[in-house]
Amino acid sequence: MLEIDLGFPHLYDVEELGELPGTGKFADPVIFFPPPNHRPEHDGLWLKVTAASGRTWIGVFGLSAYSLSRVISSPDSRRLCVVAKGNAYIVKVDEPEIWEQIPVNPVMDVRLLQEERLLIFSDFVRLAAYGSNGLAWRSPQVCWDGLKIVSVTRETIEGTGFDPTNAITHESRFVVDLKTGRSLLPVPSSTAAKPVWLP
Repeated sequence: MLEIDLGFPHLYDVEELGELPGTGKFADPVIFFPPPNHRPEHDGLWLKVTAASGRTWIGVFGLSAYSLSRVISSPDSRRLCVVAKGNAYIVKVDEPEIWEQIPVNPVMDVRLLQEERLLIFSDFVRLAAYGSNGLAWRSPQVCWDGLKIVSVTRETIEGTGFDPTNAITHESRFVVDLKTGRSLLPVPSSTAAKPVWLP
């Protein structure tokens, strides 16, 4: 069953559509994210969204090839976040033609931070934060692969990732500033004393 987390104040209702009507038609408009130029038009996560204004529409959110799917309220009460098997979208519920895709792909984890009014997204190697004014920051690469968020405080996001140079644990640690996305640990260096990725 799809997880729906509406922890932020929101001006809409959302529900997953279990099955399509027998007629194949809806009373409400069907909107595709992104438009189905390069995918089968029925392929996606189907949701019914009703804005506080009364506008109702059906959203079909394009899928990636990964497992994470969630519906989350965003720090903007009029915008909805949908993660569809790794693809993350932010949609303005009153004007669903206004939407954006989060520049982290595939999304492997998403955290709702109510006090900080942020959504935190992670893929395999970096993080991004979305606030009430849109994308707040995107971190640099913080590990080689397999990024895992371990803890979030008022100041930092800490975690681990795969490290092929660590023969014992095969892991490295990262710490990112919650307000800016800046990495607070030095970038690993190669044997030539050069950073293995850009800070």
